[in-house]
Amino acid sequence: MRLPNFLYESYPVIYVIGGIIAMSTVESYLSFLSGLLLAMGGISILFMRRNYRMIKDQLAHLT
Repeated sequence: MRLPNFLYESYPVIYVIGGIIAMSTVESYLSFLSGLLLAMGGISILFMRRNYRMIKDQLAHLT
């Protein structure tokens, strides 16, 4: 089952925003750590997708 493209593309942004909200609103260290991990996960997904698309475009120009 595939997700719609707009939903697939928006998940990492939702993770980052959710992580920032979790870090800023709750006063527990565990929730801060959870928010930090969520935000870092969203950022890493964004970077991995960007890198994959750049490599894919470079390979498409070679063929």
